[in-house]
Amino acid sequence: MTYKFYAMDFAFYNSMGIYSFEARCEMLKEIGYDATHLSVWHGERWGDVEKLKNVKEKYGLDVAGVYVVLDLSLGEDHPRNTGILKMLEIMEGCSTVELAIQSVGHHIRPSDPKGDDIAVKWLEKALKIAERRNVNILLYTHLSFWVERHEDAVRLCKRLNHPNLGIVFCGYHWYAVDGTNLLGTLRAVSPYLKQVNISGSRRDPHGFGGVATIEPLDVGELDNFALLGQLKKIGYNGMIGYQGWGEGGDAYSKLSRSLKAFRDMERRLEAHPHWADLRLTP
Repeated sequence: MTYKFYAMDFAFYNSMGIYSFEARCEMLKEIGYDATHLSVWHGERWGDVEKLKNVKEKYGLDVAGVYVVLDLSLGEDHPRNTGILKMLEIMEGCSTVELAIQSVGHHIRPSDPKGDDIAVKWLEKALKIAERRNVNILLYTHLSFWVERHEDAVRLCKRLNHPNLGIVFCGYHWYAVDGTNLLGTLRAVSPYLKQVNISGSRRDPHGFGGVATIEPLDVGELDNFALLGQLKKIGYNGMIGYQGWGEGGDAYSKLSRSLKAFRDMERRLEAHPHWADLRLTP
């Protein structure tokens, strides 16, 4: 099968600024992507959410998701956090919110289950809205955030057991946190897996978080061909995205290279599925 392939809008950021919403959509359509993506972070780009309802008609693209960051150390009623709930109420043209939980409280470290009750209380409130509006909330694992590991996301999904709560498998963040037990991780998340994003990467102290780089899909040490093979092995058939954070430079060129690399990986995997049967590191 051919996966629908999207680009996170991270790829359009550089040290000089960010491309406009309109230019991002036009570039992705011309290059050949199936879907666009929007990051509102802590609420800096709420205004662009209003534009999502016209993306399909205007640009012929799907909207893969909206990325937001929840920080409960600021308190539930902080405008950054209440803004997410408001977005869930008004969002049109997109049915997926990718939620990175940065913190649930001061002095609660990444992956510490002591924060579960705090997160669950907020998620229960958000899921009531999501269920009513037919929106999926997908937990987005992130290096150094409270939900840092995919195991953290699985733990919350199991506890809440809600059909509108799922997981994004983040190839970079899996690799940067420890990069081990790929098949075991994918099998654990598979009941909740609704989206995937991938990056080229290599371990480098000058990379993101002082751990690893984020690069186009045709470079890096991380073997995305093998990763794609494992996704097929568990039967994943949702969208896959190119992450692209922090690369800068000519976004069009890097997006083109990454789409070409991804489609070539698909072609090789279709023709030679056994090529991806690596003796994976435990």
